[in-house]
Order: sequence, then structure tokens, then C-alpha cells
Amino acid sequence: MRRYHFVFLIGILFCLGACATKPTDPLALQQYEANNDPLEPLNRQIFAFNMAADEYVLTPIAKGYRFVMPEPLRQGVLNFFANLEQPVYFANATLQAEGKDMSAAFQRFMVNTFWGMFGLFDVASDMEIHKPDNDFGQTLAVWGWHSPGPFLVLPFLGPSNPRDAIGLGVDSFVSPLGYALDEKFWLVYAVTGVEMFAKYEDAMDFLHNMMKTSTDTYAMMRTMSQQNRQKKIDESLGIKDEKPSYDFDFPEDEDF
Repeated sequence: MRRYHFVFLIGILFCLGACATKPTDPLALQQYEANNDPLEPLNRQIFAFNMAADEYVLTPIAKGYRFVMPEPLRQGVLNFFANLEQPVYFANATLQAEGKDMSAAFQRFMVNTFWGMFGLFDVASDMEIHKPDNDFGQTLAVWGWHSPGPFLVLPFLGPSNPRDAIGLGVDSFVSPLGYALDEKFWLVYAVTGVEMFAKYEDAMDFLHNMMKTSTDTYAMMRTMSQQNRQKKIDESLGIKDEKPSYDFDFPEDEDF
């Protein structure tokens, strides 16, 4: 039993989703292909569901969380879960033959686990140890799966694509937390929920500001997530891209 069973939703999405009709106008067709979003009608429905969950459930809880948890404690929670991701980064850095990232992930995990009270304190950053973020979606790209597939919006989890969603499911099998709590299903889901919520709370202000300033939040979210993800993939492939990109990442297991 592992945490991310949602990867099986991909097949359901393709089966149930009605694809957007291809435009015949050349300029409109060019934009349609650039968006890489043939499931846009379904994606927008899921996005609307996520926004409703944000407004009526996640935001009120996040505000209460901020009220009772001072910022240093909230940061400690984020640090703890970030430390648990280092074995995943190490495994993928190994598969990608990224020696620098392998070393950094190993060092960060050891330093923060033993000197940072199981990761509650980010001692490794104080020591200026590089922060890797290798995932299996990047590994698949390095191995030759260069086209990510169509853009997807997953319930609660936000923007993705078939390659990265599959990669996220594989990464969940490497998580030490998943193995430690393997037989305690309810605890696995509870801890995963806390992890996702803590990351959501950390990104909440940015997301709300984006919603306030955008006339089409869905389109902006799609562009930002695609650009930032492609930048990471290009870096993994050793491709230099001078094009500007948004200075924000939508984490793979983030609420949106």
C-alpha cells in the first residue's frame, strides 16, 4: 500500500473526459496546439472543483492553522516533510546519473536527520548544501520520454500530465514514510494529508494573489505550470533556455 493511488485517475480522466474540439482557424489551431490541453473542458471542471474546495474548505482551515501555529512551527513542519523527500531525490539523481544532486540529497538527509532533529531544522541550508529536486517524471524525460502528454488537472492535486503523474506515483514507492507506515493505512493517509495541507498553506497567499490579478486563472495556471516544469526538464536534459519563466513551482503533490 502506498500513498498516491491517484495515478489511476489518469485512465479515468481519459475515458470520461470530452476532448476540446480542434479549431479550424490557423491562428486558433496554433494556440490550441501550444496549450497542449485537449482535455480542457474536463480540466476546467476539475479546476472549478479545486477552487471551490480552496474557498470553502482549505482556506478557512489554513487560516485557523496559521492562527494556532506560529511561523517557526509551520516552517518546521515543511522542513520535516522536505527532509523525507531527500531519499526520493537521491534515487532519481542516481537514475539520472546526476552526481552533484546525489551527493547533495544524501548530505541533506543525513545532516538534517541527525543534526536538525529529524528534519525539523534545515541545518543543511545553513551549511549551504545544494537543494536537489529530482523526481521520476524528470527521470522518464532523461530516459527518452520527452513529450509529457496532454495537460491534466487532477482533483485536489492540481496541474500535471501523464508522464509526471506516473512519475509521482513511482516516487511514492521510494518514500521512507510510506514504508514505515505501510500497514497503517489510516496513518499513511493522515500524514499525507498533513503534508499536502502544509504545502498548500505555504503557497496559499501566492495562489490567492494570482486569482485576484488574473482574468483567466485557469489559463494562467496552465501556462505557469507548463513553463516551470519544462524548465526543470530542460535542466535535467542539459538544455539551456534563455526564455524567462515564472519564478514559482507548482509542486507535484500540491493542492490547487
